[in-house]
Amino acid sequence: MQRRDFLKFAGSAAAAMGTMAAAAPLLSVKPLLATTDSAYESSILAQKLVYRPDGWGGAKVRYLDYPGGSFDINNPRQADLNQCQSLGTSKIVGNIKQIREIQSGFKQYDLGFYGKLEDLRAAAGPQYYSPMGNALVFGLRPFGTEAYVDGEPRAEKLPIPEPATMSRHIKDIAFYMGADDCGIGILPKQALYTHQVATSEAVAKGAQPSDEFEIENDHPYAIAILYNQDFRTGTMASDGYDGGTYGARRAYFHCGTVACIIANYIRNLGYRARAHHNNNYQLVVTPVLIAAGMGELSRVGDCVLHPYLGFNYKAAVVTTDMPLMPDKPIDFGVQSFCKTCKKCAVECPSQSISSSDTQEEYNGYMKYKLDYKTCTIFRRTQPQGYGCGRCAVVCPWSSKEPSWFHTMASYLSSMKNEAVNRVIANMDDVFGYGTEVATEYKSWLGYPGMGR
Repeated sequence: MQRRDFLKFAGSAAAAMGTMAAAAPLLSVKPLLATTDSAYESSILAQKLVYRPDGWGGAKVRYLDYPGGSFDINNPRQADLNQCQSLGTSKIVGNIKQIREIQSGFKQYDLGFYGKLEDLRAAAGPQYYSPMGNALVFGLRPFGTEAYVDGEPRAEKLPIPEPATMSRHIKDIAFYMGADDCGIGILPKQALYTHQVATSEAVAKGAQPSDEFEIENDHPYAIAILYNQDFRTGTMASDGYDGGTYGARRAYFHCGTVACIIANYIRNLGYRARAHHNNNYQLVVTPVLIAAGMGELSRVGDCVLHPYLGFNYKAAVVTTDMPLMPDKPIDFGVQSFCKTCKKCAVECPSQSISSSDTQEEYNGYMKYKLDYKTCTIFRRTQPQGYGCGRCAVVCPWSSKEPSWFHTMASYLSSMKNEAVNRVIANMDDVFGYGTEVATEYKSWLGYPGMGR
């Protein structure tokens, strides 16, 4: 019996025996539409400041305090994490410094801080060429120009609804544009880079790739837009790597273009807004996602684990001064699960992910250690595809095919029970997730050994 057939059969049998009665409400989440004003919607809005259209995919989500513990809607401002003890479930134990974009792993690689690029590529062997991956990069590039990501707002502000309704409206737009999730958070000051490296537009105008430009941004809100990298192209890539090229760049394209559209829309309403995406970031996305209630910091470096996407997604951000009602950070048991599971560390081909039971202090906050250098070099040079994403492929929280097992496992995993978490991680292995080879799902052509 095939694994998928087994899941369907077992789910039907379990339901017939009544063993899933406790999980029944989770398996039949009622859709929530913004175009109605029913009693159901009102009850949801009473529990959550800003609605979600689809629940949390089975996970039991707990809502935490805003960064700093409070939020003044009449005097919105960026959150200073150095005045906080935590951001969501991430503990803050020291002074968090803002960083420059040039300190990030990919910029360190691209600018030669990890060694000469030709030497690193030669050491890795013949490179993989992805025509579709490169085409997607080309497609997003025009949206990285300043004319697309930023601009002057309409001179006269148009009348808009009060913040909670407007936040709901912005999410509706994101979902209408195909986003898999959208959250709104108070923008942490420390998420912003102090300096941005020259963009491709700036280089075309004469700047050097290593030139830096100071960033000024006082927007109090951040809209986080998530796009799934897709179960089939990511988890079921033909060799475990080439899907990272196609799925990741497709997701980058969608979230980048939509971020620019939403930022432009907000400016058309008379408010300031700037898009931040893969071709033009002025911030670190991780703290924004946590502040916007999009997940918790996981074992994998600075990857934020989402309740039903795992971290098999890409994200873009729109910062703005338009009055909004922000979401709160969430807790659904990631810290407990990641401590027990460790599949990403075991499966990491570059051995960059720590398997330690304890977190370490990094720039003032606690996290699992990641070797950014070895991770980045492998992702830039490995011969089977541009990128990796093996950690996202094997993570039990990453988006899988819909099934009773994943709904139930999401709920049980959020209970923070070590023994249960270990069983769930083992069952994920039994069902064979993360090991699939399914070339029939490929939507691209790849050319090993033919360069970039």
